[in-house]
Amino acid sequence: MIIDITCRTDRFNLSAVGPHFINDCCFGEDFSRWLVGALRRTGVDASVIGMEDFGWSNQATLDGTTYLVCVAGNSDALADNPDRGEWHVMLERKRSLMQRLTGEGKTSATDPLVRRIARVLMEAGLVEVGVEA
Repeated sequence: MIIDITCRTDRFNLSAVGPHFINDCCFGEDFSRWLVGALRRTGVDASVIGMEDFGWSNQATLDGTTYLVCVAGNSDALADNPDRGEWHVMLERKRSLMQRLTGEGKTSATDPLVRRIARVLMEAGLVEVGVEA
């Protein structure tokens, strides 16, 4: 199960397509670098993995559990604030084949990393932070 943490801000790039983007919606490099740094400061082992066709992927480990943490953003397309929009931080626990077969170890909205990311986003002043399971 993937948990989606949403927030709104104009703090990160949603308007300038980078020359290294593999398509026009690969925003999230600056958000990923910021989020990884913020998580590290709270004791999470986190790193940026790289660009995806929808945004950026990262990895984070907390209390022995490793997660894939992807970010993607959608601009509100406002002429006076093109970077204003909604961001999605999508988390999924890394699980063994046996866990997948038995349905064990699914990501849930109560996972410690979900709460930690939501808190980091709110403390940074990002607004409308929400968790969707």
